[in-house]
Amino acid sequence: TDEDMKGRIIGKEGRNIRAFETATGVDVDLDEEGVIRLSCFDPVRREIARVCLERLLKDGRVQPGRIEDIVGEVKKEIDRIMFEEGQKLCHGVGVYNLPSPIVALLGRFKYRFSYGQNMIAHTLEETKIGVAIAKETGADANVVRLGCLLHDIGKVITDKEGSHVELGVEFLKKYGLPSRVIDCVGQHHEDTPFTSVESVITYIADA
Repeated sequence: TDEDMKGRIIGKEGRNIRAFETATGVDVDLDEEGVIRLSCFDPVRREIARVCLERLLKDGRVQPGRIEDIVGEVKKEIDRIMFEEGQKLCHGVGVYNLPSPIVALLGRFKYRFSYGQNMIAHTLEETKIGVAIAKETGADANVVRLGCLLHDIGKVITDKEGSHVELGVEFLKKYGLPSRVIDCVGQHHEDTPFTSVESVITYIADA
């Protein structure tokens, strides 16, 4: 029954639920009958917690040590899925040589929605629009391609404070991306004045 299942999740004196929340960084809410609610600001952690919980309940052996093992396994799996998604996104817009940490971070878009649209779908669409405009206007299509692909990368940086524009610029500077590409990211919300036609095109394609 639902009650048995909830009992197993909570564990003796709340041992299991505490171990689960600590290992996943997600809050578990069991107040509603027949519903387990997972809440966390980070959608990737939420996905890891969801997969872990399904596995634990299927398996039936819910105990702190087992919870840690499963969380470890699932984290690795989700990391692999995200890296593959990041690669697919890059290849989908014709980018093949980005540093692995950037590709991995782009893969987090799989679990992130913005204004109701999945961020992978948004980025694919927006990059294709940007490149088409660049070709029509004689702008540098490669700068626009990278600017569009990377414009929202700051939205999936969850371990630092700051706007997604600031976080994105700071992250990309670490990997020595061309300053014209970084300017496209830094200017796509008109936070600072446009310094190139490529920045303007990134802004238009995003809008």
